[in-house]
Amino acid sequence: MNIKLSATKREVGKKKSVTKQLRKNGLIPAVIYSAGETGITITLEKGEFQQQYKKSIGEVALFNISLDDQTFTTFIKERQIHPVSRETIHIDFIELHAGKEMTLKIPITYTGDAPGIKEGGNLDIIQRKIEITCLPKDIPEEIVVDLSNLTVGTAIHYGDINMPENVSASFSNETTLVTLNLPAGVEEEQEEVEE
Repeated sequence: MNIKLSATKREVGKKKSVTKQLRKNGLIPAVIYSAGETGITITLEKGEFQQQYKKSIGEVALFNISLDDQTFTTFIKERQIHPVSRETIHIDFIELHAGKEMTLKIPITYTGDAPGIKEGGNLDIIQRKIEITCLPKDIPEEIVVDLSNLTVGTAIHYGDINMPENVSASFSNETTLVTLNLPAGVEEEQEEVEE
């Protein structure tokens, strides 16, 4: 998903009161980082950002930020959230460069009906995102994991899934993505019966 945002440059103040005033005026302080360069300090309109960001939840979003006569294609590296209001208070963007590998987190989408659920099992999703490394042109929208062969007492590990071409992940093959087990009480009853 590509999202367009407009930004204005901001001077870096030494006092916290400067950023506090920006937030009071409905602006979000942010920084665009590029390879080996000092970050560009910007502000975004809070209303515009929140509206666009909501559309991107659960998807990989690239943010095309217009600043003066330049456009930066970026993704969010880190978003700081206020502990009480849950509003975005600061964002770090990373600029994408064609031909240069990047690392980012991609959502995992679980599809299919696991037969083990009909057998009374509980599905436990352990990983909802996966950190990948690839070129910007190879960024997948999502990583799809099929649950249709998952029975009671089984799991799906990273080594069991097919990754898109030219994409590598930080997980080892043994990293568990999802498990399907009987509820604790039922397992205990079965063990007693087997004894």
